[in-house]
Amino acid sequence: MPRDTFTRRGWLATIAAGVTAGCGGRSVSTSTPTDRRSTPTSTAAAADEVTAEASASFERGPGNCALDSAPIADGTWPMPHHDPAGTNAASEANGPTSFPLNERWTMSALESQVTFPVSDEKYVYAVAANADAEGVPNSALLCHDPRRNGEIQWRHTVDATPIGPPVVADDAVYVPFGTREDARVVAVDRDDGTALTEYALPGRFVGGLATAGTSLVVPTDRSYRVVDARTGGHCWSFSPNDVSEATRRDRTIRAAAVGGEMAYVGTGYPDGAPTADTGHLYAVDPSVSGIQWHVELGGPVGRLAVADGVVLATTGHGVSGFDPEDGTRLWTAAADSAVRPATLAVTDGIAVYGTRRTLHGIDTGTGEMRWSFTFGVRGDVILVGDVLFAIGRTDPTAQRILLVAADVESGRRRWQQEIYDPIVDVMAANGYLYATTTDGRLFAFTSI
Repeated sequence: MPRDTFTRRGWLATIAAGVTAGCGGRSVSTSTPTDRRSTPTSTAAAADEVTAEASASFERGPGNCALDSAPIADGTWPMPHHDPAGTNAASEANGPTSFPLNERWTMSALESQVTFPVSDEKYVYAVAANADAEGVPNSALLCHDPRRNGEIQWRHTVDATPIGPPVVADDAVYVPFGTREDARVVAVDRDDGTALTEYALPGRFVGGLATAGTSLVVPTDRSYRVVDARTGGHCWSFSPNDVSEATRRDRTIRAAAVGGEMAYVGTGYPDGAPTADTGHLYAVDPSVSGIQWHVELGGPVGRLAVADGVVLATTGHGVSGFDPEDGTRLWTAAADSAVRPATLAVTDGIAVYGTRRTLHGIDTGTGEMRWSFTFGVRGDVILVGDVLFAIGRTDPTAQRILLVAADVESGRRRWQQEIYDPIVDVMAANGYLYATTTDGRLFAFTSI
């Protein structure tokens, strides 16, 4: 990054650091939204069908936990996509909203890989991983104090490879380790880094853990599973391929979000598998042990979010909004090119999603375009107050990567900076914008 804007005043913290106690636009060719108002295949009027599908696809375990979609505390970012509802949005207190930005401090884990960071109200947690000369995996969960220029407060080592970023829930940090086929969760005390518990995860682990109160959501390719974060005890699970009318076994879970005490689960073929132009969205109500409603979509689900009284789902063709109570399709906004499957953020009546060439902001109530600008986003986008942060290119054929900040209401760019470091993701907490790179660094930026 240019030294005239991002001054390197950071320090170097390696994976071998010692332990210190004490951590706790313009419009584009997008079709007019269509009010398709599809009829869900399962509604309260079809109680018998719901019961049949519930018995086949819903399993209740001995654990006692409930989904919790309460707002996340200001200043924190406890998991990827920030909150159980999948909005990828945070309050203005979370990060810098005036520009330009300055690099405040840097953590470097030598040539290790660093996971997406998460944060509670005081500290930042990330896992750095590498292999020794014999190829034995070695990882360290690192706790940083951003108020002390990222000083490491403690480290917890594990002789295994992390297979997802950490999450913060209750009084602990939870990290999945192992392999996709043989995964386990390690829980570490946020105060001092001591191990609390460890338990195996069932099924083939396919993504990051998610929090929902004191519950953990464990994504496997075949089951949406909810466990007690503290013990790993199975509370309940939903398996889309076991729904009575699912004659084909192609309903791999690709996305999920929580709204109220309901889970919304999206399926489709996994990436890289033979494709079909179909996907499914289920509303699962654990209080009745089954499906509240179900709709078929015109493509595999990319991301889900619950906000402003709407369930939003992206597919490769665009974004749709559904009534969370009965699954009625409220609108569909078709995209001019394929939607990036990992891009969605929602706040104050605006949903932001991206394609290979363009970022779009649409109205969550109507699906109508609010703004768009040329920008091929890489990965996800985040919202901090009224600011949208994104990493990508203005020209998809160019090598130049930009970090852009735009006004979420108008899409007007407020600031941008060319990136020379290989940044792959950003998040905001504790008043900082954090960025991770492919070469094992964690940057913390503030307003100058």
